[in-house]
Parts: sequence; structure tokens; C-alpha cells
Amino acid sequence: MSLLKKVRRYSVFYFLASLCLATPLHAKVFSKDLLQEIAISHIEELVTVPLEKNVEITALPLDSRIPDRVCKNEPELIVPNEPPFTRQVTVQIKCNDSQSWTQYVHVRIVKMAPVVVANANLARGEVITKSHLSVKMKPSQFVRVQYLDDPLMLIGSRSKRNIRSGMPVLLNQICMVCKGDAVNIYASIKGLRIKTTGIALEDGTLGEQVQIKNKKSGKILNARVDGVESVQVNI
Repeated sequence: MSLLKKVRRYSVFYFLASLCLATPLHAKVFSKDLLQEIAISHIEELVTVPLEKNVEITALPLDSRIPDRVCKNEPELIVPNEPPFTRQVTVQIKCNDSQSWTQYVHVRIVKMAPVVVANANLARGEVITKSHLSVKMKPSQFVRVQYLDDPLMLIGSRSKRNIRSGMPVLLNQICMVCKGDAVNIYASIKGLRIKTTGIALEDGTLGEQVQIKNKKSGKILNARVDGVESVQVNI
């Protein structure tokens, strides 16, 4: 056998031997993506209340320099505290075999809330239709009181200012009852609901008090806005 063939044979032998030492038989390789998925699944299992559609659980990306991990056994999963969790929890993934490594994965738990947003740019004074609106899920900690979650309640109202596409539609940006518009006036008397019409003397949105002029009597009424072109008075 030539010297060159011997060198090649021994080179292949040492290469295969090094692979066996580097990756033990039956060992499992844990990529960064797999480690993140394991951490997310573990938190989902620990949450005592069934996950709703408005809860989003994600893992922060691991450092790209972290190599794939190898472990012969199923790694141990440890969290520092018991549920209910705050918005972020750290999962410790630990391999207890001869490889002996530990990886920390930060998991975020975010409650989401529906918010009505504009599908297109709305000009000041434009009447809002169904096609102008959609619902997007946003982190609940960023949702303000004036945000709306039901687009149906806005249909027929009018924008009081320019609203950019993709932005939330706020109550203070629209008027459900607009100055100079005809409105329906409702009053309840002894279980009966009476309806008449009037003219709005000022802009108003849901729950606000506005002045309305009764068309028949000419009397000025203080009324509460309860919908688009609709107010309620107390008698």
C-alpha cells in the first residue's frame, strides 16, 4: 500500500472518530429556533388559565453567535417563579449529561386588545363607512381609554380632523352628533320610549352632553349622545 493511500485512510478514520466524539450516539441537536420553541411551549403549559386569542407568547431571539446545542437526555426546564407571570419570564434550559450546558430564553407574555383603525386616509368632515375601518390587535398596555374596539358604532359618524391610514380612530377625532345635523331625540316616560327630531347645536361623541334644538317646539334641550345621530334626554 502506498504512503498516500495510508495517509488518506487514516485521515478518514480520524475524521469519523472526531464526529462520534463531537456528537454522541442518540444525542439530539437543539438549534436556537428549537430552544425558543421549547421555552414558549413550556410557558404555555404553565399558564393555569386557558390561553385566549388575545394573549400572545413569543421568545426574544437568541444571540446569533450561540452554536447549536447537543444533549443525549431531555433538557431540564426551570423558571424562577410561579404563574401568573408578568409580561416577561426567563426559562432556563439545562442539559445534565456530559455536555453540561445551560441556555436562558426570555419569553414575553403580551395581552392583546382589539383596536379600530383607519383603512385609508380620512379627511376632515368625511363620513365614515364600513370600508374605512378594520380591527387590529395591539398590546393592551398601549391601548388608551379613547380607543374603540367595535367599528360598527362608528359607521355614519364624521371625522373632525384628518386621520392617517393605519392609525387608531379615537372618540375625540369624530363626532357622532355633528353641529347643524338632524338628530333623533329619544326620551323614556313610564316605560315608553318617545322619539322626536331636532338639530344639533354642537358636536358630540358617545356619552357627551350636547345642546339640541327641538324641531317642533324650538326648545333647547340638554341631551346625551348615545349613538350616531342619536341622543337621549331625561324628562
